[in-house]
Amino acid sequence: MAREYVEHRKGGYYLIGSRVSLESVVYEFLRGESPEGIVQAFPSLSLEQVFGAILVLPRKPCRN
Repeated sequence: MAREYVEHRKGGYYLIGSRVSLESVVYEFLRGESPEGIVQAFPSLSLEQVFGAILVLPRKPCRN
């Protein structure tokens, strides 16, 4: 069974079990930060959560 890493709440997407938005993780990743660097920037996240968030990106629709 696949594990979920991102949930929709309060009009945005957040990593499950945290207050860190998917947008924050994506922003750091697109700036060239490594997954390990993202974990250092957001210590409440695990490396597994960061990789899970990055992998889910193409499947989440953009809402304007």
